[in-house]
Amino acid sequence: MPFDPALDAPGLREQTVATWSNPSISLRYPSARDAQADPAAGFFDTIVHAQVMVDARAVLLGVERRRFVVLAQDVIWLDPSLGLPSVTLTDAEQGAGGTFIVTRIEVNLEAGTTTLELFG
Repeated sequence: MPFDPALDAPGLREQTVATWSNPSISLRYPSARDAQADPAAGFFDTIVHAQVMVDARAVLLGVERRRFVVLAQDVIWLDPSLGLPSVTLTDAEQGAGGTFIVTRIEVNLEAGTTTLELFG
C-alpha cells in the first residue's frame, strides 16, 4: 500500500480529544494544571484507545496527594536496599494520617537531625 499522508501522519489525521476531570479537585485547586489550557499530547488510533489511556492516567494523577517536610530530632539512616522507604505520618493539625513515601532525606550530622520530605 502506498504512503498516504492523510492516514500515516498523526498531525494530519482528524483529531478528537479524550478528557477526564475530577470536579471536587478542580474546585479546590483551580490552578492545579498551572493554568495550562492545552491537554496532554498523545496519538492513538481510536478514541477508545485514547480514553483507556486517559482513564489510566486519571487513576495515577487523580488521587489527591500531599507533601510534608518532617524534622526528626535524631539521625536516621534509611537503607534503600530494603525497598522504597515509607513512614506513617499522623498530624491532626494538618489533617494528615496514613502511609507516605520518603522522597528526600537530608541528614545533618552536626545538629543530629534528619529532615524527611514525605509524599502521599
